[in-house]
Parts: sequence; structure tokens; C-alpha cells
Amino acid sequence: MFLTSTSNKVTAACVVAMMMMMMMMMMSEAGPMPKAGGQLKHSARTRNKTHDAAAGMVPLQLDPKSLVPTTTIRSLENSSISPWTYTESRDASLLPPMLSEARCLLQGCLNLEGVEDQSLESRPIMHHVFMLRRVKSAAAENYHYKLESRVIAVGCTCVRPTVQHQQ
Repeated sequence: MFLTSTSNKVTAACVVAMMMMMMMMMMSEAGPMPKAGGQLKHSARTRNKTHDAAAGMVPLQLDPKSLVPTTTIRSLENSSISPWTYTESRDASLLPPMLSEARCLLQGCLNLEGVEDQSLESRPIMHHVFMLRRVKSAAAENYHYKLESRVIAVGCTCVRPTVQHQQ
């Protein structure tokens, strides 16, 4: 890497210059750089938002136009060898306000004839989800959102039972 020929030095200088240009382009696409003291230049419209961010709150804007349209997907819960059903819970202070959680219908699994086989077990498939809870601010009449996480069952699968041999 530390060769002394002139052409290698020129090539290395060109590579460094190109990398610096790429970094500058990436930084300009990422957004404005903060000024000294960590403050961004804001318009009069966003100055109140800056004050909210300083208090530990971040404004949240959800655009329904940016949501991906749902497509019809074949239902798996009834065609699985470990069928399940969904239970829905609603909480108006959560975002999303409705949460569906799977519940396995059988202890065993279905065989080819559709009869429950007790040599296998139906187990829930667990998934970690994040939710926002709307909380009233203590000092004001405003609300803010608190991030919460939950582990929920999203379906069921068929597994071999675990057997622990005693000594």
C-alpha cells in the first residue's frame, strides 16, 4: 500500500478524493448538519417542535397514504396441521389500538387423516412487537407516546415433544 511510485501516489490521491466526495454527497442527502451547539436552523413553524424534542418528546406523524395496501393471503390457521384461532384485544390508548394473538386449538397435531396425533405437540410461535402507548403529560393537558414491547403468539406450529430422561 505504501509504494513510492508517482502513479501509485496519484491513484491513491484520486481514490481518497472520490471517497471524500461520496461521503459529502451522502451527508447532504441525509439532511441538514447541526450548527455549533447542536441546534438545527428551523422555520417559525417548527420552533415549537424543537422545544418538544428538548423536553424528550418527538412529534409523530402517520401518513395513511404511505401504508402498503394489504393483499388477500390464503388463511393458514385452518389449513395447518397445528390449527389456531385469533383472539383480539382492544385498547384505545395503544397504537395500534387492536392486537390479534394466536391461540392453539389442539394439544397435539393433525395427521394425514385429520385426526389429532398426541405424539406431537402444538406450540405457539412467539414474536416481539413494539407498540406506542398514549400517556397524558403530568404538567400539561397534552399527550405523549411511550414505547412498549410485548411478546405475542402469531401462529402455531407442530413440534416433537421434549423428553427429559431422569437418572
